Amino acid sequence: MSLKVMNWVWENSPAKGTELLMLLAIADNAADDGTNAFPSVSTLARKTRLDQRTVQRVVRKLAAQGLLVVEERGGREANHD
Repeated sequence: MSLKVMNWVWENSPAKGTELLMLLAIADNAADDGTNAFPSVSTLARKTRLDQRTVQRVVRKLAAQGLLVVEERGGREANHD
């Protein structure tokens, strides 16, 4: 858990509502330098209390807005938690 990254999101992110909640949930899994944030969709769904499809939609929207970089990987490999 990185309180440093979560604080950065609170102070600097233009996101609101569900998008802000998603960024905070992702930041909760990051290292203090903002790297290595690889929570699974199921982890994000549990933390945000959203269904998995909504998590996927919000993550795509954040990536399209340039607020999140998503590393695409093939197959059904699990993300790091």
